[in-house]
Amino acid sequence: MDFLLIGVCLNWLLKKPPGLILCSLGLFLKMLPAVHTGCPQLCRCEGRLLYCESLNLTEMPHNLSSVMGLSLRYNSLSELRDGQFTGLTQLTWLYLDHNHLYSIEAHAFQKLRRVKELTLSSNKITQLSNSTFRPMPNLRSVDLSYNNLQALEPDLFHGLRKLTTLHMRSNALKFVPVRIFQDCRSLKFLDIGYNQLKSLARNSFAGLFKLTELHLEHNDLVKVNLAHFPRLLSLHSLCLRRNKVTLVVNSLDWVWKLEKMDLSGNEIEYMEPHVFESVPHLQSLQLDSNRLTYVHPRILSSWKSLVSISLSANAWDCGRNICALASWLSTFKGRYDNSLLCATPEYAQGEDVLDAVYAFHLCEDAADLTTNGDGDLFSAAVNQSGPTAGYNPSTLNSDLQEGQGDGPTDAVTLPLPNGKTENAVQIHKVVTGTMALIFSFLIVVLILYVSWKCFPVSLRQLRQCFVTQRRKQKQKQTMHQMAAMSAQEYYVDYKPNHLEGALVIINEYGSCTCHQQPARECEV
Repeated sequence: MDFLLIGVCLNWLLKKPPGLILCSLGLFLKMLPAVHTGCPQLCRCEGRLLYCESLNLTEMPHNLSSVMGLSLRYNSLSELRDGQFTGLTQLTWLYLDHNHLYSIEAHAFQKLRRVKELTLSSNKITQLSNSTFRPMPNLRSVDLSYNNLQALEPDLFHGLRKLTTLHMRSNALKFVPVRIFQDCRSLKFLDIGYNQLKSLARNSFAGLFKLTELHLEHNDLVKVNLAHFPRLLSLHSLCLRRNKVTLVVNSLDWVWKLEKMDLSGNEIEYMEPHVFESVPHLQSLQLDSNRLTYVHPRILSSWKSLVSISLSANAWDCGRNICALASWLSTFKGRYDNSLLCATPEYAQGEDVLDAVYAFHLCEDAADLTTNGDGDLFSAAVNQSGPTAGYNPSTLNSDLQEGQGDGPTDAVTLPLPNGKTENAVQIHKVVTGTMALIFSFLIVVLILYVSWKCFPVSLRQLRQCFVTQRRKQKQKQTMHQMAAMSAQEYYVDYKPNHLEGALVIINEYGSCTCHQQPARECEV
């Protein structure tokens, strides 16, 4: 029609002057619809892309049939009615974020088959019907974050086979329906962080064969069971930061390609020894800001592919159980934080784990730590130690039962060393040493007491003995002197003649005269 009008105008222009007036009038009339369907007032147009942002609009602009991209961000739209976008059959992207939308009717996006990107974030949406996205089967990206969604309809994402990115961060979701994503076979990025999820069903993520990144941080999950992700064969990154996780378990025997796992900022006290054997390609692991006291040697032996690990801000027990971790860290060639501090025992509080091991000689016994030829740590003594002090296996098994839709769970048993935990052995040693010290102290006190009481008496007895001995010696000397003097007195005038002398010598008799003491008889 346009080419015909131009041809008529040229014909009249070359022949008659009135034709110029008629052609000009026809061209003006032809342009009137274009003027009527031009760029709306205060909006910005870039070809077939229309930007009506921050205009406080409460209603959508009209006559936008030729628009391919429409942005209505930062306005005051409160609801989307059925058929409101019917004329926008050429539309490929639609931005409706940062409005006041609280209601979206079931058929509001009717006939928007070409739309690939839809943004509804930062509104007040509380509910979406199952048929909300049905008219848009070519969607690649949907952003529903920062709304008030409390539940998801089971078939909300049905038919979205080309969807690759889905944001649902910062809503009020309490659970994820089973198989809600089973049609989203092209989905690669899923963010359900900053919600109120308390548990996950085993088949919540069924069908996500191409998913590479999953965000579940800042929820209320109390347990992580890797059996919840059995078919995420392409998943490379799993973020579970800032939940309330106390246990990390795995009730299925399978292997996947996970490379990055973030479990930081939880309340983890126990991890099953085999839990990381299903992720042999794990390269980055964050376990900081938890309540770990030690790491089981079987877990350490499964960390063969790690190049980065974070273990700070845990309650590390720098007793015998820390030897396995200390040995592993001393041979680890990747990156790890240097702020691993001891929480117990009291004498090691605040000390760096490795410094405490070397300073207090915690691991000098060769039986405690041995390594194989590849440098992988295996500990015969530590393998026998219990996983975490304070856990009762009988009660733990009941705590590990699956939540809603989780299915059966393998019982978890905690190995104990000959009926005793390592802490019990340490307590026994401390008690024995204390008793021995007290007994030794009592013996020393007894000896000192006896010495204090008895030593002065013994000294007096010894001195008396010496005095008595000296007196006896003096008496003997005096007696000898007296005997000598008596002999001189008795026999000084004894003078036998020759005849009497012979008789005395032969017959042993004779006479003597005693002049000094006449009263005494003479003795021969």
